[in-house]
Amino acid sequence: MYNWWLKIRLSVRAILFPLICIQFVRTLFLPTPLDVFILFALFLAYLGFLLNVY
Repeated sequence: MYNWWLKIRLSVRAILFPLICIQFVRTLFLPTPLDVFILFALFLAYLGFLLNVY
């Protein structure tokens, strides 16, 4: 399982950034608590990828 994660990790990181941008724009126009929570969770996940936690 670990080898599989190493292969797909860069792809997940590349997909996560556009999702964060789309969610940020959505949160600007319709700021519900769920949207803010999703944006925060995506940001923490991306930060984990940048710091090589995963």
